Amino acid sequence: MIIRGRIPGRQGLWELSYVKEMVESLSCKDPSFAEEHCRWITPGLFDLQINGIAGINFTDVSLDQAQLERADALIRSGGVSRYCPTIISCSLETARAVLGTFSRAWDNGRIPGAWAIHLEGPWISSLDGSRGIHRTEHVREVSLYEWGALNQVAMGRIRLLTLAPELPGALDLVKSAVGAGTIVSLGHTAASAADVTAAVRAGARMSTHLFNGCARLLDRHSNVVYSQLSEDGLYACFIADGHHVPFATLRIGIRAKGVAKSILVSDLAHLSGLPEGDYEMEGNRVELRGGGLRVKGTSQLSGAARTLREDVELLAREAEPGIDSALLMATRSAAAAVGDLAWADLQAGRRGPVAVFSWDGLHLLLEERLGF
Repeated sequence: MIIRGRIPGRQGLWELSYVKEMVESLSCKDPSFAEEHCRWITPGLFDLQINGIAGINFTDVSLDQAQLERADALIRSGGVSRYCPTIISCSLETARAVLGTFSRAWDNGRIPGAWAIHLEGPWISSLDGSRGIHRTEHVREVSLYEWGALNQVAMGRIRLLTLAPELPGALDLVKSAVGAGTIVSLGHTAASAADVTAAVRAGARMSTHLFNGCARLLDRHSNVVYSQLSEDGLYACFIADGHHVPFATLRIGIRAKGVAKSILVSDLAHLSGLPEGDYEMEGNRVELRGGGLRVKGTSQLSGAARTLREDVELLAREAEPGIDSALLMATRSAAAAVGDLAWADLQAGRRGPVAVFSWDGLHLLLEERLGF
């Protein structure tokens, strides 16, 4: 198949030939082409945080391989070629069971889009606000033994770990996880600036859904958001669904980190893709409405309901950062954060999926999925 379009982060109009799940050739046909309303050729989107989809909960003890296979197909149908199934704070028994199911699904080739596990908790702040929707009873003290046991069940596939660096023993866990090849991300935290700096020195390199998972009221000068924005060693993940962060605030975050260190994530909840209405989630009655998911009768968010493609679309409608940067934050930035830039670089001889989107200034449509 021959496809013409722009490539995020590159100038000009490009022509790509895709044969037998490989980029056979790639060449620039018009170096001066700068139109944004056109086709965009990508390796597919890379979502570092998906908690489930269409009623399939990745932290459900009854999860089975057939459900994982269906979820994987649904996620990839939206143009996401790589993602991290995310397991939130839960009991040790549930975590073992879920990780075991994922390991078997991987071994059986049933979840080709899943890159690695994102373990979000249980070593997070127990404070209201910082804890988010995570259940208090599942938030625990840091345990190096538990970390090792869970990663063993996962066959070393926990490649992203979200924790609160202010917890006793957290820095030792950062060092242990990094030593095992896991990227440590700071999130659901009430950390001081000193805690954040110490975590970065210990090896932490990312912030989980920055501007969220923290107290609603913060000191206007010294707070957990600014301390992470100011750390050049941290990539920052943002949710651009129009509910989690106002776009004016989001622009500030992206300016502070730069596009190269800003990552878009969906944080999809397992209720995403279901009809609007009321549901039970993590012991709460929640309302799915207008692309948002909140605890009923409150303003508290309970995960997200919009896909990464929808988030890119919403962010790209803003004059800043625009479609080129929005796509980069959903592809290349994520790949760079996990140390796999080769995945994001389209070039002749590259094997793997290709997703082609069209952009008209308002809508980002998925036109082609090749090699998915």
